[in-house]
Amino acid sequence: MNEILKKGACIIFLILVSSCGANKDLNNTKVNTHSNSKYKKSRVAYSGTLNRTEYDKLIKSLEEELKTTIPDNKSILINYNQKAPNCINVRFNKNDNRKVTKNRISISSRMSSDYNAIDFFVYTNDSYNKEIYEQMDEFILDSGFFYKNVFTEHQNCAGFLIIKPNGEFYQQYGEDYFSEVKAFFEKE
Repeated sequence: MNEILKKGACIIFLILVSSCGANKDLNNTKVNTHSNSKYKKSRVAYSGTLNRTEYDKLIKSLEEELKTTIPDNKSILINYNQKAPNCINVRFNKNDNRKVTKNRISISSRMSSDYNAIDFFVYTNDSYNKEIYEQMDEFILDSGFFYKNVFTEHQNCAGFLIIKPNGEFYQQYGEDYFSEVKAFFEKE
């Protein structure tokens, strides 16, 4: 009976250790790759409403950085990727990350169509999966503008920003975020 308890305790310990998350060592950098308490703390969100002057100034800056014209009646959805200490997708292989990335593009495109938005994908030069983003026309390399001025939290490797034409905005850091995107678009 004592032996069974020891084996049971060992199994429970192994389950707890593996479910608490793990770090992956990438180029001498520890990356948290699991949805554990550390990862959950890295997920932060901000919301509010820009006044007309703030909105116009931000739109002008975004148009310059994204090299586009943003229609007055459209919302903007910016999907962002950066190097950060919390990144679930880092644990997947290149092929799986390519599939995840294509799926993100598809979901973002569908949501943008459904909610009268225009979407963009921006990544930093040191992003994990950079080699995948470089091969996709949807992705734009950040000049440093987004990193310094828009996505200023650097604890999570993915995030998004939505700006509605009325100035309402919602920004969140964290992966697998499309339920939050949908909720914000549907919010009255």
